[in-house]
Amino acid sequence: MMTRENKWLIINAFILILVGVLFLFGYNMYKEQLVVNQYKEYISTVTSLKEEKVEDSIIQKKITLKNGSEVVGYAYVGSDFAEGIPGHNEPSELRIQVIVDKNFVIKKVLIDYSEHTPDFVKYVEQYFEKLPETAIIDYKKVDEVAGASKYSMPIVREILTEATILLTGKEPNPAELPDPYKNIFENYDSYEVDATFTATDKVTKKEIVKDASDVVLGYAYTVTGTVEGIPYHDGPARVTLLVGIDLDGKIIGVETLVSEHTASFYEKHLPYFGDLGGVAIADFETVDSVAGATLSFNLIKELLNAVKAVA
Repeated sequence: MMTRENKWLIINAFILILVGVLFLFGYNMYKEQLVVNQYKEYISTVTSLKEEKVEDSIIQKKITLKNGSEVVGYAYVGSDFAEGIPGHNEPSELRIQVIVDKNFVIKKVLIDYSEHTPDFVKYVEQYFEKLPETAIIDYKKVDEVAGASKYSMPIVREILTEATILLTGKEPNPAELPDPYKNIFENYDSYEVDATFTATDKVTKKEIVKDASDVVLGYAYTVTGTVEGIPYHDGPARVTLLVGIDLDGKIIGVETLVSEHTASFYEKHLPYFGDLGGVAIADFETVDSVAGATLSFNLIKELLNAVKAVA
């Protein structure tokens, strides 16, 4: 027969268990509310959330954001590892989170965890600052930031692309490329290939550029070449330029159509292209370049020399 003492022990044990359960329940509710409050910064109507694992994907976790029973947004957490980062002996993880509203518009992209080099990750974060209020399916239309690491950005693109597919069932829309002819020629309307031009090993095409009244504005030369020894490249790295020349033989502008060179170094020479405006093609070498990236600049000079030889 159970004694009164044993009954009290059982009752006290039950009370302790109940208090423990209530404490854990309350603590978990408190933790969830802290997370909910973080999402409120980006989607103000969030009151609760539901987490799910995502299998066989670069995305590891999907978080459905709710207001009562209504879905008001989603968050996707994804990560991957990059190998070969200078100064890193092991593959290095980058984990990011993508937050969108119920209309699949990006509200925030942020880094959850990073083992990548901070000096390069800062450019990734600058890119993230440009993404809010963009439909996630159009994320590729947002220009990436010069200097963003070739190790970090592929992971970022993979995660954004996978999140786009999971949300919309479609691949993201391609980037809208600027028209290099419009960037070079004021009043540009059309161009036609100059059939009398004989291509060289570098200058592959000459085009006659016209305005809407069919008046010739000048000529556009497509010139391409490669160079060995570019850092982080196993073979020759290509550059293709579009060089605009007016009817007086002066450079109107230079646009890069293709560059396989390291962006953070190659882009140091873009101001040089601006300095060439108004310079006779025969005299372009008199314009000073910026310091750095000698291999890239030597190829640029080689390509401009090739245009000078046929212009």
